[in-house]
Amino acid sequence: MTYQGEHDMIEIQLPWPPKELSPNFRGHWVPIFRAKKSYRAAARVLARKALRHVEGFNRFHGAIQLAYTFHPPAALRYDRDNLAARMKSGTDGIADALGMDDQGFHFAPPVLAEKVKGGMVRVTIVQLGDIA
Repeated sequence: MTYQGEHDMIEIQLPWPPKELSPNFRGHWVPIFRAKKSYRAAARVLARKALRHVEGFNRFHGAIQLAYTFHPPAALRYDRDNLAARMKSGTDGIADALGMDDQGFHFAPPVLAEKVKGGMVRVTIVQLGDIA
């Protein structure tokens, strides 16, 4: 687990989002519900843990930018839009940890990086300040 940051930037690592979170998944609603709940909880816990490790961090305020860098578990072709959509539950968990509504989030274009064993998503959270 890597924590980096100053007062206005934090980087965390989340597990690879399960296939049930893909908009293209065509399964029963129960595994989808469970995957959403589980991934949101994991993102919340990992983001809270990261916040505790950033010296001088009090609270984000104003606009927040999230940047997702996807490190897939396999050398397959991945659609960036689909990967970003898989992160909705993760985004909600991060919002829970920050104690704010995700309506104030701005998103950098998703980046698809080299594969890593098991896959992971590197999330960079940047405070943009008070913008309209």
